Amino acid sequence: MREVEVRRQQMQAEYDQSHDQRERNIKGQFATPHELAVQIFEDALGRVESASNFLEPSCGTGAFVSAALDCCPNISVTAIEKDPAVYGIAQSLWERDVICLKNADFFDLAPSLERFDLLVTNPPYSRHHHLSQDEKTKYGLVAEELSGHHLSQLAGLHAYFILAGTELLKPGGIASWLIPSELFSVNYGRTIRDYVTSDVSVERIHFFDNADLQFSDALVSSCVLVVRKHRADSSARVLVTSGDFKRPSHSAEVTIRDLAKMNRWQHFFTRDSNADVSARIGDYFSVKRGLSTGAESFYSKERSEWHGLGIGDEWLIPVLPAPRYMRESVVEADPSGWPIEFGRALLNIPQDREEESLPQALRDYLRSCPEKVRNSYTARHRKRWYSIERRDPAPVVCTYMSRSNEQPFRFVRNKSNAVVTTAYLCLYPNSALTEAELDGLCDSLNAIPPTTLINSGREYGGGLRKLEPKELLAVPFNA
Repeated sequence: MREVEVRRQQMQAEYDQSHDQRERNIKGQFATPHELAVQIFEDALGRVESASNFLEPSCGTGAFVSAALDCCPNISVTAIEKDPAVYGIAQSLWERDVICLKNADFFDLAPSLERFDLLVTNPPYSRHHHLSQDEKTKYGLVAEELSGHHLSQLAGLHAYFILAGTELLKPGGIASWLIPSELFSVNYGRTIRDYVTSDVSVERIHFFDNADLQFSDALVSSCVLVVRKHRADSSARVLVTSGDFKRPSHSAEVTIRDLAKMNRWQHFFTRDSNADVSARIGDYFSVKRGLSTGAESFYSKERSEWHGLGIGDEWLIPVLPAPRYMRESVVEADPSGWPIEFGRALLNIPQDREEESLPQALRDYLRSCPEKVRNSYTARHRKRWYSIERRDPAPVVCTYMSRSNEQPFRFVRNKSNAVVTTAYLCLYPNSALTEAELDGLCDSLNAIPPTTLINSGREYGGGLRKLEPKELLAVPFNA
């Protein structure tokens, strides 16, 4: 390893230690390991006959700049970094004749940049809620001006980079993007999937194992997208791999035509045909998220604890425990509707009840509320800060986050009056069903193969899986 790369890694480590993870998550700053950067650059370089210039639109401290100079010492490099502190590190390492370093926002420069043979980068993974409306508008206009494609407001920053950056290639040029693999499963990624199978030509997609994070402090699983700047031939074949980038554990080819028809590329190697299913969950149920309390430790306690504070059942509603404490597949109820096995309850104060009209014990408890809870986003957006949304108990609830391969998500038959919080999704029948029909449907839901459930949702780093409401509605099953 060259001395300059050793120094870069030391300076990267010092920067990471002096900036907390939350700040780097917001900025999407996750440095690429040197060995992986070299492998990705070598793969891209091998796809062009010759490469005279290379663009790194979000260079960070220069992981891919270092890789480029390892692989092709005389290549002309244009490297852009927006963060002044990170740019300062890159400048101290890489300022030399063949490298043009720019401290700027890539989207300010993109419309006037030259065209490049290669683009290899790990663009910032800033989720949409970390982007201001002005930033979304600016990035969206540049990406659409260059590519002709409009992105959803839910798209992360990396999606804007893909559209704008790929358009800066020369005809036949190659772009390799190290990005979150969820882009190939979520709805807002549809624009990117359409783009790389029509306007340009996807040549390879490599999915890293979900338990093998490429960035030690990131929470997402990653993939590499390799595209060539020429219009896609629908009969051309795409190489899809997984595992180690250089020595994949799985490898297959698929035509661009067939890949374009698939909804969830992230599950390419575990997909199933669902040819024999009779229905989808949305045919029988609507799905809502559980109740958001904003501060469960304040609004939720054991029933006996509420009683000890002088607060009676008329101000409470039963609530099911967190999924890690839920071992039952059926929640039975006593004659009053309270779960037999669980005694937790939420405050249940009607929205039309003013605080001064409440019993003294309840007023005393509300006045003990920490300012942080009282002034939280959730509390401030209620009619009365202490009045949680009213919700009918759901006869079936689903645990929608998991790391298990054997039972990724569970369906619980709720025969009580208990509600659930945001750790669950609520399933409400689309039409009137008997108790026996609900029992049967819940059994059928729990018989859905694990791979079907996994393939219907999205996967994050460390093996975490998640099902959003719309994804749950689309899950196929035999009713």
